[in-house]
Amino acid sequence: MRTLLIEPHYLGSIEYFSLLSQYDSIILEVTDRFPKQTYRNRCYLLGSNRVLMLTIPVNFSSRTITKDVTIDQSQRWRKDHWGAFFSSYGKAPFFEYFADDIREVWEKPTQYMVDLLVRFLEIFLKFLRKSATLALSTSVENLNTSDLRNVILPKQSFTDRGIYRAVPYNQSFGTSFTPNLSILDLLMNEGPRAEEILSASFLTT
Repeated sequence: MRTLLIEPHYLGSIEYFSLLSQYDSIILEVTDRFPKQTYRNRCYLLGSNRVLMLTIPVNFSSRTITKDVTIDQSQRWRKDHWGAFFSSYGKAPFFEYFADDIREVWEKPTQYMVDLLVRFLEIFLKFLRKSATLALSTSVENLNTSDLRNVILPKQSFTDRGIYRAVPYNQSFGTSFTPNLSILDLLMNEGPRAEEILSASFLTT
């Protein structure tokens, strides 16, 4: 059994899911101190005019560990994120097939960021027909795993990591292909073909 140790991502990228799909077991690192400017609380969708960055507003300090990060409930981010998703993919071929399950996760009251990320990860793995087991880290010592924590970062190009290669597919907007968006972009536009594209996108670890 192949086990991957990696941090949870919000509506993870195609690169992230092409990596996850290679493993039978996934341990999500949640005992580290929460860092700024990572994919833990951000993702990228393709809008009609540009790439959109969605960010979950969170409460944390320099000492807060990831599993204790709470969502800032004073902001209307859920409605905004659903609105961005709908405007980007409401007319996509597979929107109606997936939208209800996705909306249910967004609308369910959630205090902790990690709980939201895990719920989304579970439904995406289901959509992709992947049977990997999920667990949250308690200690990362002496684990027989592939340790890829903090490798997939938004400030570094995916071309520098050697995990993912861009395999073009049909997108809702634009005349040129935009690679490595959220898995939502792939699912909404390609549906069942997403598995095939993920497999072709994976390079190596």
